[in-house]
Amino acid sequence: MKKLLFILLGLTSLNVYAADPTYDATRGALQNNSALCQYGYNPNCASSRQHQRKQPTEIVNIDVPSKYGAWATNNKTGVSGGAIDMDSRAAAEKAAIKNCEQGGRNAPCKVAVWVRNGCIAVAQGKSGKKWTAFPSAKEPGLAEADALRQCRASGSSQCSIVANEGCSMPKY
Repeated sequence: MKKLLFILLGLTSLNVYAADPTYDATRGALQNNSALCQYGYNPNCASSRQHQRKQPTEIVNIDVPSKYGAWATNNKTGVSGGAIDMDSRAAAEKAAIKNCEQGGRNAPCKVAVWVRNGCIAVAQGKSGKKWTAFPSAKEPGLAEADALRQCRASGSSQCSIVANEGCSMPKY
């Protein structure tokens, strides 16, 4: 009788162990083993949340200086010049005017367009007997198309790109 009682108690204790309330048949053995709660494998363990501290998200700001470009023209002579990859707008405008004026021979030149972290392209078209420049400052890949669009929208003929797209983009 004692042996039978001992076997019965043994089977009962085995059933209690197997009937783990956190057992989920849809999960694997690692997620169901309550002995692994301290490692965070079982999301059903109340104590697993104590062991899983969330690390604070670190925000990293990367300071990437902007780059500038400018295009200057002399409306009387039609001469123009530009500058890209400058560290400031003022430096880009000054260099564009200097390139346009070519040592004072084509003065006065004025800045027609400038760009920060973008691209410049220039189209030229003929209105009557006069040629007109249409500078454009846009995102990479869009400046040339925009310059041509401006030229055609003005009613000018023989529109073509005279200064291919040049970009002033930050260097990482």
